[in-house]
Amino acid sequence: AAGADGVFVPGTVDPRTVAALVAAIPAPLNVLAGPGAPPVAELARLGVARVSLGSAVAEAAYAVVRRAAVEALGDGTYGALADALDYGTINELMRD
Repeated sequence: AAGADGVFVPGTVDPRTVAALVAAIPAPLNVLAGPGAPPVAELARLGVARVSLGSAVAEAAYAVVRRAAVEALGDGTYGALADALDYGTINELMRD
């Protein structure tokens, strides 16, 4: 009635709770997922319209920064940077 296109319920990923919310809310349900949450396909089967990762992606990037700093200042090595994306890959991602 207020004009919302969907309902966002952060922190709710328990499958039984999600299914109950989908059944009770007459609008698309959006959830905030992260480690321990069901896979996207399962959430979709439960009726979730949108899965958000929220700030978890930035938090994961900060963890890489910390690992790289600890490694560089400790062992003096750079293994934490091994899976980095080069500029060409990043630029290509921005085109899609």
